[in-house]
Amino acid sequence: MAGMFSVNSYCQPVSDRAVVPVALTLNQILRLNVVDGGNIEFVFNRIDDYETGIANADIYDTQITVASSTSWQLNMGAEDATFIGVDNPANTLALGYVGFQITSDGVHTFGAELTDLGTANAAVIALPVYPVTVVGSRAAATGVTTNAGDILDNILTINWEANTATAALLSAVDPIIDINQAPDRYVTNVLLDISIEP
Repeated sequence: MAGMFSVNSYCQPVSDRAVVPVALTLNQILRLNVVDGGNIEFVFNRIDDYETGIANADIYDTQITVASSTSWQLNMGAEDATFIGVDNPANTLALGYVGFQITSDGVHTFGAELTDLGTANAAVIALPVYPVTVVGSRAAATGVTTNAGDILDNILTINWEANTATAALLSAVDPIIDINQAPDRYVTNVLLDISIEP
């Protein structure tokens, strides 16, 4: 007769632990690109241009894109206090003869993600001396996005015009026909700069 033996078996749980560090390094990205209209020139070759100016048209548009990982602001303005003659640098012309308005063609729009800090979106304003902040970001709050985004989010068009009768543009200057301006090619560089919004 075989006996039954009972053996109690004790198992100890075996475990081990490892740690895998996982990190995200977020580098700040700010990119500004002039896509089209990097050289704007108004040619006055008719009396009507001298009297009523040259209105905005597609050939007088500058399109820019901004890609940013954080809220940003756009500063712009002329490098010089006046337009300066190329043939004769002693010839100058007031900056107020050129004006601009900024429109949004991207996903981000004014009144939502973009704010208009210099009334440049509301109406045509005279070209200022650099720097003037013209576009900013909506303040971050619960459920509100800022202007951070890629180039499809932030497409801006600067609509230029010259010597027009827009009230804000001609508030400090007379039409060119009335000032006996010396013929010359008058130039200045317009500086565009994006920075982190404070």
